[in-house]
Amino acid sequence: TKEEEESPPELPAEEEETNETDGGEGTNDEEKHEEKKEKQQKPVAVKPETEKGDVKETKMTEEKKLDAAAKSASEAIVKLTDTEKRLVQERDILSGQSMPTATTPYIMKTANLPDHQRMKILVTGGAGFVGSHLVDKLMIEGHEVIVVDNFFTGQKKNIAHWLHHPNFSLVVHDVTEPIQLEVDQIYHL
Repeated sequence: TKEEEESPPELPAEEEETNETDGGEGTNDEEKHEEKKEKQQKPVAVKPETEKGDVKETKMTEEKKLDAAAKSASEAIVKLTDTEKRLVQERDILSGQSMPTATTPYIMKTANLPDHQRMKILVTGGAGFVGSHLVDKLMIEGHEVIVVDNFFTGQKKNIAHWLHHPNFSLVVHDVTEPIQLEVDQIYHL
């Protein structure tokens, strides 16, 4: 019974070739039958194994690619996490002090007010001599400060030490033109 399962089905008589077409030359019926058996067995025996092997090989290749992509993504996440940590540390440092500059070589520490106490304050002319000192005082107290100046008489160097602080904003604008800002207090200088 195992031999019957392994052996290919016999060919019908119609498909068998005869020696008559060869003109008497060539092989006999048994040799032709064996050749046909071999042809039938090769695709049946080899092709499925090859396809399965190709599928396995393709799956393994895809898995390797996915593993490599996952590793590079996790490395990028680790790098991103390190970068994020550094950015958070820098933000914490910047949100707690001013940056030393040529005109203001010392560091001014800022208070960390809770949201309900911190006010958003607009200072027009905040880049001038008086305005910049007012901005320094308000920033040290821990408020959010928006400076609106057109730099006709003020200088950017007077407020440069606050430019990187998260609670400070600079708007280059002439106050003779309308501007819409939502603030708690306004100091018009």
